[in-house]
Amino acid sequence: MRAILSKRSSFFYFCLSLIVLLGLCTKLYRIDYPTDFYFDEVYHGFTATRYLNGDPGAYDPWAKPPPGRAFEWTHPPLAKLMMTGSMLLLGENSVGWRMGSVVTGSIAIVVTCFIAITLFGSESIALLAAFFLTIEGLFFAQSRIAMNDSYFVCFMLLAVLVYVLGRRKDFPARYLLGTGTFLGLALATKWTTLYMMLILGCDLLYYTYTQRIKKRRKVSAKDFLVAVVSFAVLPVGLYVASYAHYFLTGNDWSKFIVLQQQMWWYHTGLKATHGYQSVPWQWVLNLRPVWYYVDYTTANKIRNIYNLGNGVILWSGFISVLYLMFVHKKWTWPKGFVLFCYFMLWLPWSFSPRIMLFYHYTPALPFLCILLSFTLMKMLTDNSKSQRNLAKAVIAAAVLWFAVFYPHQIGLPVNPEWANRVYYLIPSWK
Repeated sequence: MRAILSKRSSFFYFCLSLIVLLGLCTKLYRIDYPTDFYFDEVYHGFTATRYLNGDPGAYDPWAKPPPGRAFEWTHPPLAKLMMTGSMLLLGENSVGWRMGSVVTGSIAIVVTCFIAITLFGSESIALLAAFFLTIEGLFFAQSRIAMNDSYFVCFMLLAVLVYVLGRRKDFPARYLLGTGTFLGLALATKWTTLYMMLILGCDLLYYTYTQRIKKRRKVSAKDFLVAVVSFAVLPVGLYVASYAHYFLTGNDWSKFIVLQQQMWWYHTGLKATHGYQSVPWQWVLNLRPVWYYVDYTTANKIRNIYNLGNGVILWSGFISVLYLMFVHKKWTWPKGFVLFCYFMLWLPWSFSPRIMLFYHYTPALPFLCILLSFTLMKMLTDNSKSQRNLAKAVIAAAVLWFAVFYPHQIGLPVNPEWANRVYYLIPSWK
């Protein structure tokens, strides 16, 4: 890791600092609004406040919450515990329960940058990927709300970064153990970590076959043991450890098992519907964002918070995915790995038995931004002037989209007629 950091230029760190600063400023502006819980904060944020106040009912699937609130026990507790820690520092208020998402979302942008530079060795690709993720609307929205997505993406990306760094060095034990540690933290946040465990596990098997078995290199018992600890023991151990507060509030192992069963039954048997539910192919096309909040209290104005994606990034990003799969003939492991990550983090949702919403696409976005950046940098270095101009136009359009839709994502007051003409340009956006 130290070698990767030291090889970068001063200009690279200056640009990355500006990108992080842009992200922080745009996310923190009016982060306290609204002052009450909105959308799924009534589950995640509210439950974190109950952790803060030592309410044992916060973990109980059968506990009765106050009207308009619900205890969030359907996901592991780490994200909510981190929200609790944030509130210990900043107070039991909207800033306190949202700040953790801002911090982990900002870290995720930096980690995405280093994943890209580790894989492709290009500062330009890495910086552009970080910039795209900063101005991507869905990721932006999830980095400002007290939900578990930002925490999960942060830990997942850290696992990927440590893994790809270790792969460059033939997997020293410390890198695989580091990967397992971050996988465990991600698993303690959201069960969808299992997708990433499958991705990295399959790649490790592929690497072992091509680089060791095929070349008749011995796979030692230590190698096998480290892999088992990294992909099974550490994640499971950290998952259980995340429930330490649960056990300290008087619960025992039998209740823990029942809770896990209830979580499984909830996610596999949920029959509820939602006015903004969507399916994975709609996520790719940015067709069904989720309406998080509305405020009509300002005369002749409307305030909305939507998790609408940056259409330029999502649409051109998917076009770049198709280009890299079917047109760009040169197949390398970095390109294949990022494509595999991208598809595995959203396509399996097509088989989910429960309702889905647009924010389930969030974990795939860092990899989409990397793929788009890789494609655009190839265009920017092309001999064709038209290719270079097209790439510049895509970047400029992405910036313009973020600026135009920014008020729509943080609840700034706008004219209702403007909202209807621009923010609801596509009927399914409303």
